[in-house]
Amino acid sequence: MDALRKWIREKRMISIKELGGDLSLSGEVRVEFQGYNEKKNGIRRRGNINASTRPDYAFDVEVNIMLDYHTERSWSSIRIEFDNDMGITSGTTGDIALEKAYFGGRMIDGETFNFDGELGRRNLSDIYDSKVEFSAIFDGALLRFNKAFESIGSYYVNLGVFLINDFSNHFGEVLEMGMLRIGNTGFYTKYAFINWKKHLSDPVENRRFNFANSQLQIGYQGAITKWNKYLKVYLAGLMNHLAKDLTFSDRVLNHKYRYAWYGGVSYGRILQAGDWAIDVNYQYVMAQAVPGFDSSGIGKGNAQAIGLYTTNLNGTGGATTSLNAVGETNFKGFSFDILYAITNNLTLLQNFEVSNNQTKTF
Repeated sequence: MDALRKWIREKRMISIKELGGDLSLSGEVRVEFQGYNEKKNGIRRRGNINASTRPDYAFDVEVNIMLDYHTERSWSSIRIEFDNDMGITSGTTGDIALEKAYFGGRMIDGETFNFDGELGRRNLSDIYDSKVEFSAIFDGALLRFNKAFESIGSYYVNLGVFLINDFSNHFGEVLEMGMLRIGNTGFYTKYAFINWKKHLSDPVENRRFNFANSQLQIGYQGAITKWNKYLKVYLAGLMNHLAKDLTFSDRVLNHKYRYAWYGGVSYGRILQAGDWAIDVNYQYVMAQAVPGFDSSGIGKGNAQAIGLYTTNLNGTGGATTSLNAVGETNFKGFSFDILYAITNNLTLLQNFEVSNNQTKTF
C-alpha cells in the first residue's frame, strides 16, 4: 500500500507532455426556454392553477464541461453538467451531474479489424442508436468490435454489461450490431437487444423491469454533393419480448402493449456559420414497449410524474390503477428539430413535439 500511495502521488506530478498524449478541454453554455401545453380531459396540467409543480413556461441555464485525453492506444473522457432553473425565487444553483466518466484502450489494432474495451459511465444513447429508448445511464463495461469487408461494408458489434442496482446485484446486458456502407453505398442496418429483467421479490418492481427489447433499424445516409448537404432516412421497429397482459391493482387488460416503431428523415449538417439541419420523425410507442426510465421518445408530458405501475415515476409509492396510471410511454406523435449556426460557435436549436395517447384503454 505504501508503494501504491507513492506511485499515485508521483503520477499526479507527471505532465501531459511526458505522458505522450493529447489533452483537450471544451465546453458549452446554453440558455433554454421550454413552453408546454399539456391537457388531460381538456384540463390544463401545468402552471399554478394545478396541483402540479411543473410550470407552463420554464427557463434553464446550463454549462457542460468536457475533458478528453488520448494516447496512441488508450483514452479517457469526462463530461460534467451544471443544469439549473432560472429565476430569483424559482431558480437553483447547485444542480450538478457527472454525465460521462470512462476510460478505454485498444487491444487489437489491425488494418481491417479493431477490438476496443471501455469501462465507466455515459448515457446508453452515446453508444446505441434509437429514437425511443436508450436514455438511461450506462455504468458498466463495453467491448467494441469493428471489421471492414471490401466491397461488402463495415460490420460492428457493441457489447455491454451495466449496473442497475448494486443492492440487489441487478445487472443488464445490451448489444448492438450492424452493417454500415452496405455494398459501398449509404445503406445500413442495425439490430439492438437490451435486457433489464431480474426476478425480484416485489411484484410491482418485477413489472418495472420486465423488459427484454429487440430493435431493428434500416436506413440510408450519405452526402448530396450537388448541394453539399447530408441526408439520412431511417425506419425502425421494436418489441418487448417479456411483456405480459397489462395488469393494474384494479384490472387486468388481457392485452400486451409491447410494440413501438418510428421513422423519419434528417437533412443538412452543421460545419460553419450559416449552415442548418432539420430532423422530422414520427413515433408510435405502446405502454409496455420501453421501460419508463429508459424512454427517450416524445412522451406525454406527465406533469404530475406518475408512473405506469407506481404512483411515482421512480418506482416508489403505491400501485397504480387503470384510472390513474400514466408512465412515460403510451404515445404517438411527431417530433421536429431545426438547428442553425448563427456563427461558427453560436447555434440556435428549435424543437417542437406533439403527441397523444396511443391507447385510451387506461
